[in-house]
Amino acid sequence: MNGRNMEGMPVERAKTRRRKSHCPAGARLGAVACEDEFNSQELEALFQNYNLKLEQTATLKALAVLIVAASSLSLVELLSSPRLTLSKGSYPVHCVVFLSLFIVTNVKYLQVTQLQQIAKLALLFSFTFALLCCPFPLALGTSELMSAAAPEQGVWQLMLVTLVAYVLLPVRTLLAVLFGVMLATSHFIVIATSFTGRKQKLWRPLVANAVLFTSVNLSGVFVRILTERTQRKVFLQARNCIEERLRLEDENEKQVN
Repeated sequence: MNGRNMEGMPVERAKTRRRKSHCPAGARLGAVACEDEFNSQELEALFQNYNLKLEQTATLKALAVLIVAASSLSLVELLSSPRLTLSKGSYPVHCVVFLSLFIVTNVKYLQVTQLQQIAKLALLFSFTFALLCCPFPLALGTSELMSAAAPEQGVWQLMLVTLVAYVLLPVRTLLAVLFGVMLATSHFIVIATSFTGRKQKLWRPLVANAVLFTSVNLSGVFVRILTERTQRKVFLQARNCIEERLRLEDENEKQVN
């Protein structure tokens, strides 16, 4: 970060505001998904560049978690049954995709826009990965496997992917919230439409799944907002320290001259 560029920015402009496009007036629940943003576009750009290395490291961690999850499920499914299904065949494919994104993210000179595009791709393939873990007939393949499936199947994969999206992937908070809600809704739709013969016994696992998904999403939003505000606070403190040091140096130079 260039200290001279930060010197030209007045201290009183180093404040945050809510994104108007994401925070409609009077929407209390919608305000939870809003992000803070600096009033100055130049200061916001400085923050994005300052935070790039941290976000790159977090993206690498997220992709590493997804690679381990996909490869582990591939190995377990391969050892459990030799029969090929859609979900079993998707695990190695997702593992290769996540590994490719990991290699691309590990580039030394990565731009902010490039990292954001990689994060969105990781979010997209995380959605397909978690969706194919749900117990619907197309993924399980046969009626015998479908009869052995349970409503709680795929829950831990969805929770893991949702936490990764909130905590590690550098995407908008609103996008992460939509991702978590869409995953939970998709799982409920799959369970409600697939287990037609056992509807009288579905309400208990559905309630349990609803509690788990709600807890994961609320925890993720809470952690993400705290992390975002802490990073901006640390950035402002570093900027103010550099600005104060440059001001003192200028005053010393004037006194010497």
